[in-house]
Amino acid sequence: MTQTLNVTFRTPTGDVFNGNHVASIEPQYNFWANSWKGLVVRGGFGFAIPYSGDINQAGARSTFDANLAVGYYFTPHDFAPVGDLVWFVSTNLSQPIDNRGVSSNTFVSLTPGFRTHVGNNWFLHGGVEVPVTGNPAYDYQVLGGIMKVY
Repeated sequence: MTQTLNVTFRTPTGDVFNGNHVASIEPQYNFWANSWKGLVVRGGFGFAIPYSGDINQAGARSTFDANLAVGYYFTPHDFAPVGDLVWFVSTNLSQPIDNRGVSSNTFVSLTPGFRTHVGNNWFLHGGVEVPVTGNPAYDYQVLGGIMKVY
């Protein structure tokens, strides 16, 4: 099991049109556990607190954020290009906690996805985030990434 306390500092770059141009601090607690065979559970919670920039124009809100994901490893690590193949479902929550807008704008989504070791400590990630609360900004979004472990 791994536990971390993280603090992210967001800089006010980008365009207000995209919800950017805001500085924020984001303290978080995260955990990861692989305590039974191939079952893996990860999650965390924290806050996003904007403090500078075009906060009102960008629609930035102070939020409580949390996630919980459950997955299962199907292949061993050295079975590249599909080593450490894990399929998962992640539940994501973002709840406004300030008075700069409607407080009932809770956002919840489900993200089924995968991660695999393609070799030489490179990993491929993918998923589809699907909002499950009313009036979402999108129907779904495809997520992907490549990561190198050093």
